[in-house]
Amino acid sequence: MNRQDRAKQFMPFAALKGYEEALRKRENSPQPRILLGEDGAEELDRKLRSLSVGSTARVRHYRRRCYVITEGVVSGIIKDRGLLRIGSEDIKYSDIIELDIL
Repeated sequence: MNRQDRAKQFMPFAALKGYEEALRKRENSPQPRILLGEDGAEELDRKLRSLSVGSTARVRHYRRRCYVITEGVVSGIIKDRGLLRIGSEDIKYSDIIELDIL
């Protein structure tokens, strides 16, 4: 076996052509923020007021230019700073788009 053919054996194989490029594009493209309407803001406010430390919640919020879901036990509510703490993560009220109390 010649040297070139032997080298081809050890080259990485991409089963999904273009997948790596698509991932890089997705990482670099920010998602636009979603603005809640009046009804959505009122519902979110109602849920935030009924939330208590020790409750389990699922929060969809804006972080690092995209929306993520954080789920866990509420470890703190800092109303004067507008922060909700789930585990060790602080989430601003203004970044929350959806809240479910589990």
